[in-house]
Amino acid sequence: MISENIKNLRNNAGMTQKELAEKLYVTPQAVSRWENGEVEPSVDAISTMAKIFQVTTDEIIGGPEKKPEKETITQKEYVVTQQKPVLAVCEQCNKPIYNGAEIVRHHHHGRGTSGYTTVLCKSCDEKNKKQAHDQAVAHGRLQRKRSFLWGGLITAVAVAIVLIATLSENLSTSTVVGASVVALLLFPFLSCLFLQNNFIEDLFESISSWSISMPGLIFSLDLDGIIWLLTVKLALWILGGLLSIFCFLLAVAICMALSIFVYPFALAKNIKHPELTDI
Repeated sequence: MISENIKNLRNNAGMTQKELAEKLYVTPQAVSRWENGEVEPSVDAISTMAKIFQVTTDEIIGGPEKKPEKETITQKEYVVTQQKPVLAVCEQCNKPIYNGAEIVRHHHHGRGTSGYTTVLCKSCDEKNKKQAHDQAVAHGRLQRKRSFLWGGLITAVAVAIVLIATLSENLSTSTVVGASVVALLLFPFLSCLFLQNNFIEDLFESISSWSISMPGLIFSLDLDGIIWLLTVKLALWILGGLLSIFCFLLAVAICMALSIFVYPFALAKNIKHPELTDI
């Protein structure tokens, strides 16, 4: 049995499943499944293990656990039976793969230069792609609903605040108009953030993260020097806070102005291709 041969060879070599998996660039779970007889390793994996354990592939294969497909060729009264080699086994459905065109390999990068490869049949790979596409479409439609709900709710609250302030305070017409425009601009701005298929969010984060590196300070190790250091540090901290607030307000102002033009295209893009929404 292949599973028993792999397990015996690994134990004789003093290797753990994890160590063997690292040499084969697969997961320890894949080695465990080989040894438990759940799936069979691919031809490449068997060849690599033969080199690692310094044995022949026949010593690893032994007697196959599963009978491979057979092709029967009839020639006059003679019947010749040929066995198709198992090139790989799908790690998702455990189906043996006899045709190289049906093999799909996905390499997953790990830390540093390490990583592992999963082997799937073409039908499982297409199934996974369809499932990922359906999930992306559902996420895009959900974000559109959230943009309508939260964007409309926050805009309504802002407009209500402006109306209350207008009725309770003696505000100038220009102030009321400006506040109303800002409140109404909240909807396209917030909607662009929720839709996640445009550059408004990246632009907002970029501008709001602007900062100025504070210079190093040289001071004397006496009471006056320490007081001066604390005073300057406090002033720089206040200045940094004011700068952060200014950058945040600047980012809001620029993005709100741009969102007027971006939002119609972002909404149309979400309706036509909801799967393009970032997750």
